[in-house]
Amino acid sequence: MSNKIHACSFDEIIERNWPEGVKKTRQRVDIYRVLHACDQPLSAAEIFAALNKEHPKEGYAFSTVYRNLLAFEKAGILVKSVLSTEDNAVYELKQATHRHYAVCLKCHTKIPIKTCPLHDIAEHITESLPDFQITGHQLEIYGYCDKCKNTPAQ
Repeated sequence: MSNKIHACSFDEIIERNWPEGVKKTRQRVDIYRVLHACDQPLSAAEIFAALNKEHPKEGYAFSTVYRNLLAFEKAGILVKSVLSTEDNAVYELKQATHRHYAVCLKCHTKIPIKTCPLHDIAEHITESLPDFQITGHQLEIYGYCDKCKNTPAQ
């Protein structure tokens, strides 16, 4: 018996991950596709720009993008974060595990951190906050990416 690993088609990914009770419209599938293809969180404006670049004849309205992001968030398939380097919220599809990012202060690229460093000190945090129930956390690390660290400031 052999186990073959093969890539799923996007349609299979949609079928497996589409939230129950959320109507599957062309606009929602397109938004899901943009989020699925990206390896970093995107703002509603970035999703809007990507959609209009990929589907120029559709003429997506920003309000449509925003409403659908809210529907995805309510359905629990989307994570909304407000990074301190961003003026607006950013969105990404919910993963099996949460992610943290290193954020470039110049180009604002968000680079995923492979592990959660807070898990290593979780017991110490809990001990230092005995009267506090922790339900989550967010960690951002700031600096300059390889592309920006050697370029002069403008």
